[in-house]
Order: sequence, then C-alpha cells, then structure tokens
Amino acid sequence: MSRHRNIRNLDFDDEIGSDDDADYYGRSYEEEVALSPNSERFIYRRDGMNPFFPRQEEIPEVHQDSYYVPPQDTFHFEEDKTPVEKARSPDPNVPSPSALSQNMASFTIGQQSVSPSPEKKDAKNGTSQPVVNPVVQQLRVSEIPQNRSESKSPTRTPPNNGGDGLKFNLSTQSLSALTTSTPYKKRSKPEGGKENINLVIVGHVDAGKSTMMGHLLCQLEYVDKRVINKYKHESSKLGKGSFAYAWVLDETEEERDRGVTMDIARTYFETENKKVVLLDAPGHKDFIPNMITGASQADAALLVVNATKGEFETGFDQGGQTREHVMLLRSFGVTRMAVAVNKMDTVGWNQDRFDEIIAKMKQFLVKQAGYKEVKFIPLSGLDGTNLTKRPAHDCALAKWYDGPSLVEVIDGLPSAKHSSDAPLRVLIHDVTRCTDTRLEVCAKVEAGHIEAGDKVVILPGIVPVQVKQASLENSDVTNEICFAGDQCLISLSGQFEADSITAGHVISRGGEECLKPATRFLVRMLTFDIKIPFIKGTRAELFAHSMCCSVAIVKMNALIDKSTGKVEKEKPRFITRNSSALLEIQTESPVALEPYTSCKTLGRITLRDKGETIAAGIVEKVLF
Repeated sequence: MSRHRNIRNLDFDDEIGSDDDADYYGRSYEEEVALSPNSERFIYRRDGMNPFFPRQEEIPEVHQDSYYVPPQDTFHFEEDKTPVEKARSPDPNVPSPSALSQNMASFTIGQQSVSPSPEKKDAKNGTSQPVVNPVVQQLRVSEIPQNRSESKSPTRTPPNNGGDGLKFNLSTQSLSALTTSTPYKKRSKPEGGKENINLVIVGHVDAGKSTMMGHLLCQLEYVDKRVINKYKHESSKLGKGSFAYAWVLDETEEERDRGVTMDIARTYFETENKKVVLLDAPGHKDFIPNMITGASQADAALLVVNATKGEFETGFDQGGQTREHVMLLRSFGVTRMAVAVNKMDTVGWNQDRFDEIIAKMKQFLVKQAGYKEVKFIPLSGLDGTNLTKRPAHDCALAKWYDGPSLVEVIDGLPSAKHSSDAPLRVLIHDVTRCTDTRLEVCAKVEAGHIEAGDKVVILPGIVPVQVKQASLENSDVTNEICFAGDQCLISLSGQFEADSITAGHVISRGGEECLKPATRFLVRMLTFDIKIPFIKGTRAELFAHSMCCSVAIVKMNALIDKSTGKVEKEKPRFITRNSSALLEIQTESPVALEPYTSCKTLGRITLRDKGETIAAGIVEKVLF
C-alpha cells in the first residue's frame, strides 16, 4: 500500500484554506519545459491574430501583382470579426444617422419629391458635375407586406392573395387552364341495359367477407375451376385450406400470409338486372383508411357479421369494427344496406341465434345509424349455402327460412342516381402509371361525363392535361364515354412530376365549372363518442372521398340542436360528445372540396384521431 497516499493524518483545514491554491485554475503559468524547435513551429503568435483566427501570412509569389495588399496587423475579414468587433466598427453599407436624416428630409410617402442635386468632383479635371438622381416611383402603404411570415426568404415573392380566394402561386399555364372554359360535347347517358352499382363489403375482421364473395364468384363461374383448384391445393399445403376462396380476392402474398385483407379488392360480376362493381374492404382496424376509400366510392353496402357465439359480440360491442364501419358508411352517404349473417353452419342453422342477431342489429342500424330498410340473409360462405341459390329442401336452413338468396338481395338493391349534366367531377382513387408526359389513373366519375379529347385540369395541383383514352374498368373497349357513376380507366397526357398526382385528386374542367382548391371551410360536424372535447386548435386527420390530410379547428361558431337544426349557443368554448356544431376548419395545403349542395361526394368529410373516428359532417361553405 506504499503507492497510495496516506491521508489519515492530513490536516484538511490547511489543505483547503491554502491561499496559494485559491485561484489555481484562474492563473496562467509559464511553461516549465522549453519547447523544441519542431513544436514551436505550430505555436501561433498571439500578438498577430484576432480573437479567433490567425493573421494572414505573406505570399511572396504575388508581390508583383497590382492587386496585392500588404498585410497589416489590424487587417481582418469582416466575417472573422467577433460580435464585439462588429459592433465597434461601422458598416460601410449602413448610412450614418446624419445621412439618414438628409435622405428622409427629401422623401415623402405618396408623393414624388426631388432633393437638391449634389455635385461630385471629377478626380482628373477637378471640375464639379451634377449627380443625376433616379426617378422614384410613387410608393403606397398598401403595397408593403403586412405579414412577414409569408416570405421565407428575401428573394421569394409573397403569395398572391387575389384570384377569388386562391392563395398560392400559379404559373401562367395553370392559371389559364383554371380560368379558361374549353368547349366539349354534351352527352346523355343511353337508356336501357343493366344498371351499374358499386357495392362495398364491410364488417369486422374474420367475419368471412373475402371467403363469402370468393365462393360467390366461383358459383357464378367468374373464376376458372383450374384456378380455384390451384388455390385449394396451395392453401392446404400451408395448413390454410379454408382460405382458398378468400385467395380469389386477396391476391397479394402478404395478405395470404397474414390471412387478412389489407387493401381494397376490386372485381366485377353481373346479376339479372345489375352490373356490380365489387369492393372488398379490409376489416382490421389498422386498415380503416383503406376501408374509407372503398366506402367513398360505394352506392350500396353489404355488412357481414359472424354468427358464431362470442364472435358476433366481439365485433359488435365496443372495440369491434362493425359499429365503426356502419357509422363511416352513413357519414359517406351510403343509405342502401343489406346484412349477411355468415357462418350460420357453426351454430347448426339455429333460428333463435339468427333472430337474436337481427334484434340487436336492427336497434343499432335503425335507431342510431338512421337506416330504414335493411334485409338480413342467413348463409355460409365456406360451404356456399344461400349464396346464389336458395337452400335445398333437405337443408336445415330451409326448415325456417324461405327468403331470397344473397345474389337476389344484391340484384334488388336500388341504384344511386347520378347527374351526367352537372359539372365534371372525376375522383382519382389509384394511379397505375406515371411518366413525364403520360398518366394513367383509376377513377370514378361522380358527375358529368368524360371522353377522349377533353381538356381538363387535375386539382388541387392545377395540372392542365388532355384525355387520350377513357374506358370502363370492366370493358375491353379503349375509347368510350364515361358517365356519372362509372368506374373507369383514364389515360392523360401533359407535364407531370413524380408523385405529384395521387389518390384523392380531382379532375375538373376549367372556367365556370372549375372546382377551386381551398384551405379553409365552414362545416357542420357531428361528434361521436369522443373522450376529449373539441376546442380551438384541435387537430385531426380529415378523410374525404379518397383524400386524407391534416386539419385543425380554427373557429367554433355555434352549437346546433340535432333535432331542430337551430342554434343553441354561439361561439362555444368546447364541444362534447354526440354534439352538432358549426365549425371552421383549415388544412395545411389546398384541397379539392366543395359545398355539399354542389356535389355530395366532395362535400362529405370525416375526422379521425389516434385510430378512431371522432366526427363526421358536411361542407357548408368554402371560405378561402
């Protein structure tokens, strides 16, 4: 222990109270060991440098040049100076107070004034010449920008707030396409033939939606037998034999591995009176945004519930997706619905279980969701009972059920009414191809009609394009006229940037029919079972047709009575659950929305936060 210092007998008072060490770290001491010549070369001279940088050394090679400036101890670059040095040294670009007072004496706002012209001396001749002052144009106070935050850099031009509420910069070509009305031929949808209907399949996860519709397509012979036999063989090898019919719609490898639908599956089939566009929506709560995309395109809905004991209660009670799907459908204006009670074979085709489910569902659908006529169909998607044909006489279901099959119910759903004479509104829900000059999209015509040769505008980016081809998704004809209600494939030509056109954009014509993008809207909202009340500044995700963006509540105008529609309270401080209110919302960037009275699809909105739907409503007015 000899190498350790013995501190047991130290006098700590003497050690701490020593005056010699009181300011040890605040003093400078000379080096006790002399520096070697090699080390001394790297030591800067403190008498020839500014507080941060060394002085400029002489460069002998440039002594003979005319622009050479001899080094001086006081010469430093402006950026090398410390803040104290900059404050002490005058800036040559900033005029002195006396010069400012002279300039202000000869300058008045709103008037042109001419100060006495100073004279400058000619260095060669020594004569004086008058200085010519530039003509100063009249300056108006209104031209001074009031909001400094509008310009993020000194060279950026502030946004133009004119143009009927358009608050973002537009190029000449975009502005011309937006304001110019291009001629087009007015068409009328031919009468006769089968009606089109867009049917979305919704319900809680594992309710059997994909299996049921996949088996229905097989019974209608829309799936080749060799394909379904292949699916049965491959699914059996993976231990998922019951998923064979679901693979008809779940085509991606990830969906088949996970056993759940993740995106909208689209297919087509025909009944006796209908051409059905089938939209199979995901049931898992993580994929609600994809379900909203399908619900926004639908004319009618088929709700699938699981009749298995315990499974129905899980999906219908709080936390399940059955209630949320129904409320989302209602908020998007889907008023035609049928309910398929699936997996009835797991309860032995028990009529009491079927009646129990009907009683619970009717109370919710009619009293809370506002649906009027809802039909219930007992069936089994796995064994195919009551899908396309009514049950046989020897089936247990036939003993107490003599109603229609699923296909008969779908065939009897009323079609939605669309206006082909209204201004063109085409909603893009998928982009299949995008190059610098070519764009191909899947879209739905909500109003008007579109055909090859039409000059249109894509909003909200205001991209002028021309239609090269337009055809129905389930048709082999390349050039057709697509009317309101049709799901179509559209090929466009123009100038496109990568990822500039996405789902949620809208195709419109220019001129008076044009849809003007905006950021602020007056909306009538109905809150759901929210835990935190709405206040000014509340942020959420806004869903409208295929669009999703961030939105904030900027003003709360009034509370509305849900039954009478009259104002209960003006300018409320907060809005609680199950309340109706008139609000002003603002998006981060311009979006393509318009009042509900102009276009119902573009006027319906839904708010979500943290994976839950918190409110739904309609656009009353576009503010700016």
